[in-house]
Amino acid sequence: MDAALPARVEAIEPGTVHRCPRRSRHVQLQVGDEATIVVYDPRTVVTPDAVGTERDVELSAEVPSVEPCHTGEVGIVSAAGGDAVTLYGVVVTFDEAGTEALLDVGAGTVQFDTSSVDRRLYAGDCLELTDPVVHVTGMSPPGQSYEAYVSQLGSDDPDARREAATHLGHRGREGAVDRLVAQFRVEAEQRVRRAVVTALGRLAVTARRPDEPPDPRVRSTLEAATGDEARAVRDAADEWLDRVAGHWYSRDR
Repeated sequence: MDAALPARVEAIEPGTVHRCPRRSRHVQLQVGDEATIVVYDPRTVVTPDAVGTERDVELSAEVPSVEPCHTGEVGIVSAAGGDAVTLYGVVVTFDEAGTEALLDVGAGTVQFDTSSVDRRLYAGDCLELTDPVVHVTGMSPPGQSYEAYVSQLGSDDPDARREAATHLGHRGREGAVDRLVAQFRVEAEQRVRRAVVTALGRLAVTARRPDEPPDPRVRSTLEAATGDEARAVRDAADEWLDRVAGHWYSRDR
């Protein structure tokens, strides 16, 4: 059950941390011509290079108040610079347990928990979600599916492989690490190796929660890439090792 809300990333605030539950990074999203939303990014999937770009954002909302929307309207209304948000929409589907549902808010869909609702919900219900705590659970450039980009890494076309690596780096999914590490070991084209190094560097930051160390395979591949024959690949590896050093080396002491 994938929520998808097309949005433009306006800004991020790296370093902000909120506890209970732990959240890091405020992310400001502009949803089409509608409202600006300030959301939380608990998995740090939003990297600085996403600012100013269009993204398909997966959002999950914890909602303190869920009420019927008698007008049947859909949309997003925000105030206080995007900190206060109300979502108006139509329920379109539920997960198997019935604890999560998708709300169509017109511009896209948002996943929300149903624990605050003291009555049974049905597909087609019009709801008003007031003051939700909204999390980014995934973000990617518009385009083909994650699985399609994983398959595209095996293409005979170097440009297609480079595109696939670039997109997988933005997906924030640890499942891509295996394929990217394997691709780096066999890749003949330096521009593809550089894209793979960059993707692995991003995943070191985005694929796990802030309190979890990155995958050690990422570190070993980046370290190996510092000895690559191509200067561009070496430079990319050095840059990403510097950027994620705190994730690893603070745990080595």
